[in-house]
Amino acid sequence: MKKITSKFVYAFLYDYSKSRVLNIFLTFFGIIGFLWTLVECFSWLFDNLNYPEELRKFIRANLKIGLLIIAILSVYNHRRKSKIQKTFTNTDLTVIIEFCDIFKQEGAIIIPVCDTFDNDIPSGLVNSKTLHGQFIEKYYPGNVPALNAEIVRSLANIGSVPIENNPNLKGNSNRFEIGTTCPIKTTNEYFYLSALTYMKDTGNVEMQPQNIYDFLSNVWNFIPNHGEYHDVVNIPVIGTGLNRLPASYTNQFIVQEIVNSFFVTSKVQTFCKTLRICLHQKNYKFYNFDDINILFCHIDNYLNR
Repeated sequence: MKKITSKFVYAFLYDYSKSRVLNIFLTFFGIIGFLWTLVECFSWLFDNLNYPEELRKFIRANLKIGLLIIAILSVYNHRRKSKIQKTFTNTDLTVIIEFCDIFKQEGAIIIPVCDTFDNDIPSGLVNSKTLHGQFIEKYYPGNVPALNAEIVRSLANIGSVPIENNPNLKGNSNRFEIGTTCPIKTTNEYFYLSALTYMKDTGNVEMQPQNIYDFLSNVWNFIPNHGEYHDVVNIPVIGTGLNRLPASYTNQFIVQEIVNSFFVTSKVQTFCKTLRICLHQKNYKFYNFDDINILFCHIDNYLNR
C-alpha cells in the first residue's frame, strides 16, 4: 500500500513547476478547442436536423463533469513518469532508469559493499537496511559463512589480492581496492559484489567522491573480462544514504555519473545491451526525468560524432 501511495504522490502531487503547469493548461484548452471544433462541424453538417440543438443541451447539462474529466486527462497526460527509457541512435545500447525493486529485475545485479567484503549484520558491520544487507538476508539467511567462503573462493579465482592487511579491523582484516568485484551466483540470479566504501577500525564505513569513479570504472572493466554475460545489468544509485559525500553529489548527479561512465566504457568495449538504474521509490523527490532526458540527448550526440 505504501508503494502505491508513494507512486501516486510522485506522479500527481509532487513538483508542479511552471513549465508543467503551463503544459497542463495548454493540454486542457487544447482538448476543449478540439471538442468545440467537432461540435461546430457537427452543427454545420446537420444544421437542418434537431441533433445540433440536442447536443448543445447535453453539453450544457454536463458541462461541469466534462470540464472535470478534461482536467483529469490533462493532469494525467503530464504526470511524472516512474520510468524513462532510451535506445541510442546507431547503437544497440539502452538505458532504463526507473523506480523499482532491483531484486525483481532480470539480468545481473550490482551490489555495493565495503572494501573488506564483510557480511556480519549482527555486529553492525553491515546495515540490514542497505542493499548489501537486504541481499544477505534474502539470499543467505542464517548462512553467512557460506557467503564468506564463496567470496574468498571467487576473489582467489579471479586473482584479486588485498592491498592491505589490517588486524585492527573488527571484521575481515584484508582490504581490497575500491571497485574490486566478486561475482556470486545463486540458483537463479547473478550478482556482482563490488567494493565501494572504506571500512574504518571503528566498524563504520566512509566514502570519498573519488570512490564513485573508481568503483564504476573498475566494475565496468571487470564485467566483460571476468563476469558472465547478461543482456541487462542492474545497478542502484550508489553512495546515497551515507551522508558522507559533498552536497553537490546528489542522487540526480550520481545517476548522471553512472550513465556517463557507462557510455564512456561502452564506446571502447560493450559488456551489455541494457543498463537499468534502479531508483528507490521513497527517494522520488531527488530525481528529475526531464533533466535526464536532456542528458540522453547530449549522449546521443556524443555517440554519433
